[in-house]
Amino acid sequence: MRLSATALLCAWFIMGCSSDPTEPDCCTTGQPSLRIVNAFTTPVDVLIDGSVAIASIGAGAIATAAPAPGNHTLVLRPISSGVSLPQSIVTTTGAMRTVAVVRGSNGAVAAAVLDDTNSVVPQGATKVRVLHLAPSAGTLQVYRTQPDFQQPISWQFPFTYQAEPTSLSAPFYQSTVGSWEIRVWQTPADASGWANAAVKVVIPLAGGEKKTVLILDKPGGGVRIELL
Repeated sequence: MRLSATALLCAWFIMGCSSDPTEPDCCTTGQPSLRIVNAFTTPVDVLIDGSVAIASIGAGAIATAAPAPGNHTLVLRPISSGVSLPQSIVTTTGAMRTVAVVRGSNGAVAAAVLDDTNSVVPQGATKVRVLHLAPSAGTLQVYRTQPDFQQPISWQFPFTYQAEPTSLSAPFYQSTVGSWEIRVWQTPADASGWANAAVKVVIPLAGGEKKTVLILDKPGGGVRIELL
């Protein structure tokens, strides 16, 4: 049976919208989404244009809202009191925006946009970045293996909580096609902790793909990993 030109065009359009959800300009259909990552030490309320859109997101948790497309005023309000300055955010039809609630240098809540819009991955390559967003965890040991290098190697040392929004522009590391493995622990401060790391993730990636690894506080203590 022959497909009509219209059917072929629709199929092509749907496939074109399967891009990385962290990209703010992925697609042109569907409800806008705003993803909030609470990398602060206490629960927070999320207000959009003066109204509570998400109530009491726990520390280390992730939640989403669905504001209308356009310009909005975002306020992140800690339950434990504290002040958050309003900031402007633009939502686009069919796109997912990701904002982290972080602890600023003065201890107050701040916002940091996590969307990656300019890290192009060549065909035949893969990229990964890691963000330390666990304010209660202190200095962490974060090691990796990657498709073209199977010996555990430190991601960054020292790896401390990335409080300031400007520090969230952590670089992507590039490798070949295959699986990355990330492991996280607190001590010892060298690769000897690799075998017994309590937190780990394997990330298989095809050519042209990338992932962001978030290290977040875990309820009850310790840390956990989320992938974007």
